[in-house]
Amino acid sequence: MFSLIFIGAFFVFAIGLIAKFVLDKKGDEKRITWSEFGIAAAALMLIVIPLTAWVGLKVAFTNSVTYNEFWGGYEVEAQWVKIQTSRDGAGRHKFDCDSYQVWIVDQAAYTDKDNVYHPEVGHNETRYHSCPYTTEEWTFVVRTTLGDYYIAENWLPTNPEQYRYRSPEGESRRAPDRLDRGVPAFWTRVKERIDSNQPGPVTARRQYENYILASEHSILKKFSADIDRYKQAKLFPQPNGKVHDFYFADRVYFIGVTPHADWQSKANAFDAALGMELQGDLHLVIVDADKVSDPENYAGALFAYWQSPEFGKDAISKNSIMVVLGTRDGKTVTWARAGTGMPRGNEALLIDIRDKMPGTALDPQSVLGSPRGELVSAGGKTVVRIIHTQGKLEQLIWGPNQFARVEMKDYSYLIHEIEPTTGQKTWIIVFITIFGCVAWGICIAYGPPTYRRLLGKN
Repeated sequence: MFSLIFIGAFFVFAIGLIAKFVLDKKGDEKRITWSEFGIAAAALMLIVIPLTAWVGLKVAFTNSVTYNEFWGGYEVEAQWVKIQTSRDGAGRHKFDCDSYQVWIVDQAAYTDKDNVYHPEVGHNETRYHSCPYTTEEWTFVVRTTLGDYYIAENWLPTNPEQYRYRSPEGESRRAPDRLDRGVPAFWTRVKERIDSNQPGPVTARRQYENYILASEHSILKKFSADIDRYKQAKLFPQPNGKVHDFYFADRVYFIGVTPHADWQSKANAFDAALGMELQGDLHLVIVDADKVSDPENYAGALFAYWQSPEFGKDAISKNSIMVVLGTRDGKTVTWARAGTGMPRGNEALLIDIRDKMPGTALDPQSVLGSPRGELVSAGGKTVVRIIHTQGKLEQLIWGPNQFARVEMKDYSYLIHEIEPTTGQKTWIIVFITIFGCVAWGICIAYGPPTYRRLLGKN
């Protein structure tokens, strides 16, 4: 921080000296004496510059430690909101209707210097009310354990003509075909799931703090010298950090293997339960075992790659469980390796996955199982209860060596290693200079008169 203060002070004082030189040269009435310059410089050095540097470092730190992770949850309720529309009121889709006249004054009445009165001059303008096409507009919302999702807003009814609006003066208009109408298919499927008490999985992207990834020097970071070799051989998938179709995310990756089942849907269901109960997030890689001669080396390099700076804020998160399954015939797990997004913790679970997954049938049900949510009432609220099955990974992750999310607060000692980047330092100095210029402007404009008045020199 001190280096930023001194560098910023250099630029600020240089600008102040230039301003004093220019004002002295012009003989401007706002020119300041050396004593006044010293007082202003002291105020800048003691208040403006350190405060700007401190705020800049705080912002830079927050930006440096903030990363993205997936959260898992469930659908809870499908809401159908019917909005009653009105003229000049509620409703999004409208047309001009019920014209009326408004008097516009071009020149107000006045009496001139000769005491001659001139009446008001103006003209009438035609204005319009705003009328909806239909008496109702529909909004469809899905409430989830992770928040509300607006699937469609202000859609017209399925048959707009049955809801055609007629204004107080009898005007109506057919709704344009381009406007969305009816009930969204996505919302309908959600409604069917909830009505059958089988709420679907939900994935959301959230922010969290990661001191390990933000630190430039920590030896706790995953490392491998073989990342480039595997990348060139195209044996590394890139970790997905995107959500699609409102709240689904793909977290199963295939290398040299052709999937013959809906792994992604099963993984979303698995991660919903994992996120709700254990605050975890599974990423599963299925690779052709014939392409990987050293499973331990491959998995270690993959995990290091996924947490490398290449992925920025979307590097694999601390709540992740990364599982790699090798297969030779596409039907059975040949070998397995696992890791988490943290350098320590869950060692027994990772060994269980390595030792107990081989021999498992390579299909979503056998590997992941079908954990699902069930809506129940508790304390007057609707909550989700998880129903588990017998998938192999499900048994292990919720087994005797159950996954336990490691708290980042245990690594708070790394905070002192986190330094702002060169770009962040540059911006801090830029803002110190900008605020310094503003402060100099205020000091020059208002400082000397006030200072001299207090000393009785004016």
